[in-house]
Amino acid sequence: MTLSFHALWMLCAFGVVVHAAIAARRARDLAALAAGFVVAAIVASPQRLPDPAWVGVVSAGAAVVILFRPRYAMASAAWGGALGGMLTAMTEVQGLHPIAALAAVSVLAATPAWLARVRPSFAPDVLRDEALLGLCLLGLVVAIVPGVTDGWQAAATLTIEPPTPGPTTPVPIWTLALVGTATALGAVYSLWSRR
Repeated sequence: MTLSFHALWMLCAFGVVVHAAIAARRARDLAALAAGFVVAAIVASPQRLPDPAWVGVVSAGAAVVILFRPRYAMASAAWGGALGGMLTAMTEVQGLHPIAALAAVSVLAATPAWLARVRPSFAPDVLRDEALLGLCLLGLVVAIVPGVTDGWQAAATLTIEPPTPGPTTPVPIWTLALVGTATALGAVYSLWSRR
């Protein structure tokens, strides 16, 4: 499991919680969230995991849509459900039984939605907006992580130097003499300036 996998897992978990809390306001948004969850849970599997770059970009876009065009919140809620479906497949990859993974992610999505409906103080508008902004930033980070790690690995491969056989070269005498002289002159100046 790579850094991209873990970053995508965190994005999916955070995204489904945020979208579920926001979708709790209207029944149609909750229906879109559930539909996205079911479709993604059927389509995604441990053999067909989503691409982190695309999921990150679409997640950032869905968060921006809710922030600036709330009338399209139903589409963003469907994407939040899809994040939950992807999280189910990713949890299966980590060794959880498919039924247990589906149940765990369902509870993860249902809990903030239920709390937001029952307690209006659970997720006030300011907190929801900040969560959407955090989701947007996390989505962009997840989108660039695969490229950065590939570039880092390529750079590390190119900079590996082959071992050089033979003895190491000693430090030249003139370097030791220069360092010693500078240290001695600094000590003499320090003592002289304190008088």
